[in-house]
Amino acid sequence: MSEVNINILKFEVDQFVTSTSIYIGGENYNSLTFINYGTSIVNIDAVVLQPNQQFEIGGNTGEVTTQRFFVNFGTSTTGNNCTIVRKRYTNI
Repeated sequence: MSEVNINILKFEVDQFVTSTSIYIGGENYNSLTFINYGTSIVNIDAVVLQPNQQFEIGGNTGEVTTQRFFVNFGTSTTGNNCTIVRKRYTNI
């Protein structure tokens, strides 16, 4: 029987919550999911999220992005709540 070597990609998932406009990303993320849990509208670059909507940017196995995304609440100062779920490989 021949030996088979399998490279395993290890990853971690974390969550980040923001109530102010901020840039997210810039690191090696495989996927990002933006969830608007607030009562105000939030823009992820040009994507508009109404309350309770989400926007997912998924990568195939082994893919990463270093792109930065602007989470923008505009002039809203109340009802802002965007949760970002981030998947990042730890061994590449």
